Formats: sequence, structure tokens, C-alpha cells
Amino acid sequence: MIDPLITFVLLAAIVAVSIGGAKLVSRLLDRRDYTASQRSREAQVIALAKAEIAATKRGDLLAAARYAERQEANHVS
Repeated sequence: MIDPLITFVLLAAIVAVSIGGAKLVSRLLDRRDYTASQRSREAQVIALAKAEIAATKRGDLLAAARYAERQEANHVS
């Protein structure tokens, strides 16, 4: 009588640990993807800011305004 109960409890524990491990791995992978996309967005904003500063130094205010508009569009998205 006790042997089938112990077997069932051990099997349930193994299933619970397996599901928990799978959820943890899934969260870590999602976090890694989010971090990578965040770095990409940050690099894009930095590149646009540098281009805007360079255009302003050259005196090309129209190009600087275009870069500023792109930066604002990136922040909204």
C-alpha cells in the first residue's frame, strides 16, 4: 500500500522540478533576448545623437533636425 504512494509522490516531485526548471530556462532566454534588443536600441540612439551633433557642428541644421526627429520616433516606439 505504501510503495505505490511513495512512487506516485516521487514521480510528482520529479515532474514539478522539471516544470520549474523549464520555466526558469524560458525566463532566462526571454531576458537575454530583451537585453539584446535593448542594447540594439541604445546603440541606435547613440549613433543618431552622434550624427545629430556632427551635423550641427557642420552647420547643417536641416540634417540635425531630421536626426532629432528620428530619435523622437525611436523613443515613441
